[in-house]
Amino acid sequence: MTIPVGPPRDGGTRLDAAPGPGSTGTGTGPGLSPDGAARPTRPTRPGLNRRTWHVRANAVVIAWLAVAAVAAVVHRWLPESAWLLTHLMLLGAVTSAILIWSSHFADTLLGRPAPGGQPFMVARLAAHTVGALGVVAGMTTGNDAVLTAGAALVALVALVHGGVILRQRRGALMARFGKLSLFYVLAVAFLAAGAGLGVLLARATTDADVQAQLYVAHVTTMLLGFVGLTVLGTLVVLWPTMLRTKMVPGAPLAAGRALWVLVAGVLVVDAAALTGLRPLAVAGAVVYLAGIALVVRPMVTIARTKAPTSFASLSAAAAVGWFAFCVAALGVVVATAATWPAAVDGLGVLVGPFAAGFAGQVLLGALSYLAPVMLGGGPSVVRAVNEEMDRAAVARVVTLNLCLVLFVLPLPSLVRVTTSMLGLAVMVAFLVLLARAGLARRRAIRRRDDDLVTGDLRVGAPPVRRRLGGAWGVGAVALAVV
Repeated sequence: MTIPVGPPRDGGTRLDAAPGPGSTGTGTGPGLSPDGAARPTRPTRPGLNRRTWHVRANAVVIAWLAVAAVAAVVHRWLPESAWLLTHLMLLGAVTSAILIWSSHFADTLLGRPAPGGQPFMVARLAAHTVGALGVVAGMTTGNDAVLTAGAALVALVALVHGGVILRQRRGALMARFGKLSLFYVLAVAFLAAGAGLGVLLARATTDADVQAQLYVAHVTTMLLGFVGLTVLGTLVVLWPTMLRTKMVPGAPLAAGRALWVLVAGVLVVDAAALTGLRPLAVAGAVVYLAGIALVVRPMVTIARTKAPTSFASLSAAAAVGWFAFCVAALGVVVATAATWPAAVDGLGVLVGPFAAGFAGQVLLGALSYLAPVMLGGGPSVVRAVNEEMDRAAVARVVTLNLCLVLFVLPLPSLVRVTTSMLGLAVMVAFLVLLARAGLARRRAIRRRDDDLVTGDLRVGAPPVRRRLGGAWGVGAVALAVV
């Protein structure tokens, strides 16, 4: 069974089974009261069409990515550059995307629109953007009041977003996929908790151990709890649709079991950090890895029958691999460190793999797959968009992940600088290709209109596209090292 969350085999988009966050509920029919009678619905004002909604909402994500790319280039002249780059990517781009698409997938999984429709989703996204900007401004200027207010707003949006999904679950059909919406509810709860830990962490303290413990708890809550739960819960349904195949029958049930294992793993690592019991961290990491295994096993079964070949599916697979590596490394580093500050120093090398290898890579992969949903159009338009988003797919994935491997290894600083800039260029290529996809969409629409007039007359053989394989990526990384 497949879930209509992306472009199907024929190139069209299949999101009509349930209204998205841009819907006001039209077309779903009246609700049912407990006695089975029809319950009248209040008339609502029509919202934006699907394409306009997705383009405008995801423009926020693209803006955060663009700012993060610029900050990476000029980071030497920025205050708190390492912190800034990480939070522009994670608190800005990744969290905005999660708010947008978790609402969209919750609509699809639950078969009903979210309360408040478009206007309320716009309000949440705007409030989060203001809060995230407040956190960034407060941290870079040293203004604790602004930082605290921004973090409080981020936490409030997270709790409201979770409450909306919980309210949406009431009265929903709750098919076997409906339970997956709990991943999003618990994920945003971790976001709110992580925002609070971030405020405590930002305040100056003379106790280095307390500062380090708060850092580990903050990182665990945000990355394993918030981002990790969202990504793993979404991949349950997004992975088979990426590969244009059916879901493994037991995947939703396995994911439901995995959810509580993953939550337990996060709580154990957090307990290790907040109580000062470092050896407990490795136990929490093992529990969390067991939860990842429950989710990934059906994904591997699917990949055996139909291997990933697109940029989206390859990026998602690589991201999950980096995530598992980072979780294991976090547990080992914390448990074996002599002191808590030493543990924080050891975790520094994982910032790149966590932010770029896991969160950034899965974000770019998902957006590449969902680009036809954002841009809209018929089969010919979707094919044109996909051709652009999959341009040099293997070479891009190989290049980025080799750069990340070299970044983790104890190599000379010059090598790490050149490879990190190459990896940044690969990630920025997504923005270029997205712009090209928009232009390709316009050309495809004009060509489709012309074909209606000319009778779809084609002359000559179709063009043969040149594909860049993994060898090109290896060569690019080799040149960067040399």
